[in-house]
Amino acid sequence: MNEISKLAYKKLIYQAFLDMKNSGIYSEVNFERNFRLAHVFHNLAESMLHDFEGFDEEAFWRAMDLLADHYQLHHYRIIFNEATKQT
Repeated sequence: MNEISKLAYKKLIYQAFLDMKNSGIYSEVNFERNFRLAHVFHNLAESMLHDFEGFDEEAFWRAMDLLADHYQLHHYRIIFNEATKQT
């Protein structure tokens, strides 16, 4: 994985934590969404500790696409794509 992609994933995980932190009032829907996001991003954070060695990008994006479709979280792919275009 190149350094630009690594930085993009770091930006992505930061955004996910902001989204969870600022998710609004407590509700079952918010709790479930945040729990599922935390699960996906926990795996990303673990991979970051090992400089992304063994990180399965396809599995990550499959999981994110399912969440995006269910919880309207398509902005994560947009953030990642924009971050990888920066030089």
